[in-house]
Amino acid sequence: MTTYIGVPDAQWRWTGEEPRIYLSSPGVERTFCGNCGTPLSFRSERMTGLMHFYVAAMADPERFEPELHTAYEEKISWLDIRDDLPKKDGPEVVLPR
Repeated sequence: MTTYIGVPDAQWRWTGEEPRIYLSSPGVERTFCGNCGTPLSFRSERMTGLMHFYVAAMADPERFEPELHTAYEEKISWLDIRDDLPKKDGPEVVLPR
């Protein structure tokens, strides 16, 4: 389980060293730190124009509050999510406010 934020391509840029890219499956690109291997982002052809960044890799992850649970049908069976956030199946494109 992970937490992403989706950001339109025109609204973000790398400010440090460019990460390494791994093509993990057809139409899916993942980036990671070339020094330590930390996953940084995810991009899918199914959601064009949008980069998803791993919140856990951010300097201030508490700054990003969740707005929904996406791909909810893929959750592990014992996970019991009891908050009031919307739960969506499949990929969901959510632009930041």
